[in-house]
Amino acid sequence: MFRVGEFSQIARVSGRLLRYYDSIGLLRPMHTDSATGYRYYSASQLPRLNRILALKELGLSLDQIAKLVDDKVEAGEIRGMLMLRKAELERTLDEESARLRHIESRLRQIEEQGALTDYDIVLKSVPALPFLSVRSTLRGMNEAVAMVGAVAGSVSARVPLALRQNIVVVAHSDFDDQDLDLEIGVTLQRGFNGKVALPDRREMTMGELPAIGHMATIVRGGPPDQSHAAFGALGQWMEANDYGIAGPCREVFLEMPPSLQESHKAVMEIQFPVSKPP
Repeated sequence: MFRVGEFSQIARVSGRLLRYYDSIGLLRPMHTDSATGYRYYSASQLPRLNRILALKELGLSLDQIAKLVDDKVEAGEIRGMLMLRKAELERTLDEESARLRHIESRLRQIEEQGALTDYDIVLKSVPALPFLSVRSTLRGMNEAVAMVGAVAGSVSARVPLALRQNIVVVAHSDFDDQDLDLEIGVTLQRGFNGKVALPDRREMTMGELPAIGHMATIVRGGPPDQSHAAFGALGQWMEANDYGIAGPCREVFLEMPPSLQESHKAVMEIQFPVSKPP
């Protein structure tokens, strides 16, 4: 058997933690010398300690952990719980990484404030076009990006290349980080009678993207989290030229990325219907 210091080295936990677990009855020493008070642990206690540490990593309280380990939770069940926790942490890391990129982009925008010369705003009219689309309320940008990919894949499989034009995203409500009311589809040369089903079994329907007489537009590339710089340039231009927003914003993909993981390679045109105040 091993004394506390020795067992702590084998288990890779602090002696202080072992003493604390002993004090609350979570992991008792295998033997305590009545004469010296020395605590002794056995290697056979490592599985229990590992279960305790694994459950602790899941964010469970020590009371909850005590109940679980005393009920002899199977290793497979703990493995499943850890895999779920791992997936949650990976999602959190992705979200935090995206947040970091947003902050970096905002900092650059602040440093370049008033010098957004990289963007050219063009005012133009756009004709009405047949629009094969699906409208959904999506939870955040990741879900929106995934939906664009699903639409693009389904359209490529079902609609002839000669018939289709651009993937378009129409925002039907104010921007919201959590709930995005988006219509996502493809503009066509003419109407299409066939059915196009998405992987989630929803069907795209034929409609029309209406003509707009005055559309303020800007072309941008790069990561989606840096799009606010282009939107900001459009806002500055509209205010400087006394225009107001007169309809839903559109994002027209001029170049689709090769994959969802390469969304930074997309090139799109941001379009805002505008009008002069009366």
